[in-house]
Amino acid sequence: MSEQPERDELTLEDSKTAIPVDVAAARADSDSSPAAPASKAKPQAAKSEPAKSTKAKLLGNLVFVLGFVATLVIGYFVGQWVREAFGDKPQPESGDRYIVELRGDEPQLGPDDALVTIIEFADYQCPYCAQSVEPLASAMAGFEGDVRLIFKHYPLPGHGKAAPAAYTSWAAHQQGKFWEFHDRLFESKASIDAVPEWVAEFGLDADKFGTDMESGAARTSVDRDMLSGARIGVTGTPAFVVNGHVYKGKRDATQWKQIIGQELDYAESLVDDGIARADLYDHIMKDALVRQVGAPEQPMKGKSKRRPGEPDDTSVYAVPITGAPVQGPATALVTVIEFADYHCPYCSKAKTTLDEVAKAYPDEVRVVYRQRPLAMHPHAHDASKAALAAHQQGKFWEFHDKLFLRQSKTLDEFKALASEVGLDVDRFVIDYQSEAVGKALAADLAIAGKFGVNGTPAFFINGHYMSGAQSYGAFEQAIQQEIAAAKILVGQGTAPSQIYETVIAAGKPSAKD
Repeated sequence: MSEQPERDELTLEDSKTAIPVDVAAARADSDSSPAAPASKAKPQAAKSEPAKSTKAKLLGNLVFVLGFVATLVIGYFVGQWVREAFGDKPQPESGDRYIVELRGDEPQLGPDDALVTIIEFADYQCPYCAQSVEPLASAMAGFEGDVRLIFKHYPLPGHGKAAPAAYTSWAAHQQGKFWEFHDRLFESKASIDAVPEWVAEFGLDADKFGTDMESGAARTSVDRDMLSGARIGVTGTPAFVVNGHVYKGKRDATQWKQIIGQELDYAESLVDDGIARADLYDHIMKDALVRQVGAPEQPMKGKSKRRPGEPDDTSVYAVPITGAPVQGPATALVTVIEFADYHCPYCSKAKTTLDEVAKAYPDEVRVVYRQRPLAMHPHAHDASKAALAAHQQGKFWEFHDKLFLRQSKTLDEFKALASEVGLDVDRFVIDYQSEAVGKALAADLAIAGKFGVNGTPAFFINGHYMSGAQSYGAFEQAIQQEIAAAKILVGQGTAPSQIYETVIAAGKPSAKD
C-alpha cells in the first residue's frame, strides 16, 4: 500500500465549502519549475489561508472550553454561596441553650476565647461520627480563631469496640497526642489492634500509655462525658452542642458554615456590646438549662413488676458468695455481687461505674464476681473459663480487667493476656481445659438461673436486686442505704465481717420463692 500524501485537512464545517489542498502536489509543482512565474505563487496563498483559519478555530474552541469550565467552577462557588446565604438554615433541636459540664481537661482544638464553642459527643465505632470529621474541620478552617471544638466520649452500648477505643484516645491525650489517635481510631473503625505501632510511631511512653489506657481514671473520664451528654438528652451519636444549642446527627460542610455563622453573628453582637471574648461563653451559658426535660439526673430505684422466676427489687435474696472471686475487705459493710458477661457492652459500661464505686468506698464495699456468659455471645463462655483459670493462680481481677478491655475471644488471645498479668501460661492452659474450671463455671450458671438472672449485668447489693448498667448515682444511693442499715446491726453487736451473712439469713433462697 502506497503512503498517503501529507494533507492539511480543514475542519468538518470548512470542508463543506472548501476543497482540501494537496500539500505534496503543490510542493511537486513548485520544485519542477526552476523559475516559477508570478501566477504560480497563488497556490501558496491558497495554502496559508486555511492554516490560519484552522489555528484560529482551534484557539476559539480552546477559549470556549476554558470559558465553559470557568463558568462551571464559578457557578459551583456561586451556588455554594447562595446555598450558605439563602438556603434553609439547619435548626437546633430546640431554641433552648444547654450547658454541658466541662472539667477543663477535655481535648480541644481552637482558642479558649473563641466566639463559638462546639462540644462534640462521638463514638469511634459510629460511621456517622467518622463521616462528620472532615466536613466540620473544613467549615472550621474558614473561621480560624473564632471557633473551638471540644471532644466528649460517648461510646454506645451496642458498639463493643467503642469503649476500649475511647480509653485508648484518653491515654494518648495524657501525652499530647489525642487528635492523632482520634483520626487513626476513626480510620480503623475503632479497632485498637495497631495501637502498639501508633505508640511507637508517635514516640509515646509505652508503659505510661498502657497504664493510662487501663486505668480507672480513663473509665471515670469517659463515664463523666457520657453522663454530661445524657443530662442534655444525648442518646445517640454524633451529637453537637454549639454555644448551647443541640444539633443531632451529621452535617455537611455547608450546613456547618451556616450553623457557625449564625452563632458567630450573635456572639459578635455581644462583643460589640462590651462582653470580653474571654468571658463570652460563660456569659451565653449563664441562663442555659442544666438538663433536658425528661432526662433524669440518675435512674431512681423503685418497685417494678417482674415476670415469674425473676427477682424483684424489694426482696432480699440469699445469693451465695463462697468460692467466687472477691475484691475488697471481708469487713466491708456492703457486698455487691455482680453477674456479668465479658462480651456484653453494658457490662463493660457497668464495670467503669463499679470501679468508681470501689474507689469511693474502699473500706465499706466489696465486690463479688459471678460468671453469666450469655448464649448470644458465642465466645463469652470461653472468656469466662479463661477468667476462672486465672483465678486458680490468684490473678482473677488483673485478668478480668484486661478481658473487658481487650474483648479477647480465642485461646491464643487468652494466653497472651495470661502472660501479660504474670501467669504460668502452661498451667493456665491446663486449668482452662480442666474439669475444675468447667464445674466452677457450671456452678455460677446454676446460681444465676436459681436467682432469675437471665440478662447482664445484674447485681445483688446486700441481697437487694439491681438490674442493668445503672449510673454511679444509683449505686451510691443503694450503697448509702445499705451502709446505714449495716451500721445499725454493728451497733447491735454484729461483727462487720458477719454483716452479709446476717443480712441474707432470712433472705429468699431463689427468685421462685
